Amino acid sequence: MSRFITSIGLLTAIILSFFTTEIHAQQRVFRDSLVQDFRSGTLIIRLRTDENKLNSIESVIDRADTSPNYRRRLTEKRDLIIANRDRFNQDLVAAFSELYTFSEVRFMFDTDIKRFQTGDLEGVFLGTDLLPLREVEPISGSYYFFGEGNTQKSGNSREGLLVTDRNGDQLPSWFPSYLRAKSNGRSFLAMFGGDRYPYLPAEKVVKKFLKKLGALGF
Repeated sequence: MSRFITSIGLLTAIILSFFTTEIHAQQRVFRDSLVQDFRSGTLIIRLRTDENKLNSIESVIDRADTSPNYRRRLTEKRDLIIANRDRFNQDLVAAFSELYTFSEVRFMFDTDIKRFQTGDLEGVFLGTDLLPLREVEPISGSYYFFGEGNTQKSGNSREGLLVTDRNGDQLPSWFPSYLRAKSNGRSFLAMFGGDRYPYLPAEKVVKKFLKKLGALGF
């Protein structure tokens, strides 16, 4: 009886080992396929416009019942948002243009994504000067997005720079799909206004991203 139980246990262990090996093999195939697809595709950098935030501020500034002092504070806040947005975009474009080598890269304002996805490419892609490119080849193959967003972790969402697929879904956790964009100290100080810039250096972010991509073995 004991030999029978031992044999059953051994057989079960062999079957479990087989299925575990098969699952790991499938995971490796999926992993390699995704990385290859990413590398042969195009990474689209989503640049900030802060359109909703700025429109909201402008609507209050333009209201007749807004006090002069409040209008002045809102104007200063608007100008700071624009300055930080423009610096963020310029730094990110410069860093990706100069350092990024893993795949093709293009630049686009976040408000133009829907136009791009419907096939309207006129003035969608940007040059390193952040001006629309007049002539540009359509993207062939897969594309992915890189830009600000929130991780899709229930109850533990984090804000940062994310890599997402064409549908806006975050890539698997093993892929370097999340990079912290802000320095904790800078973010804390930025809450008190002034001209403090809360973001980490873009070149540091891109170098870390490349290092993590290289660690995938490609």
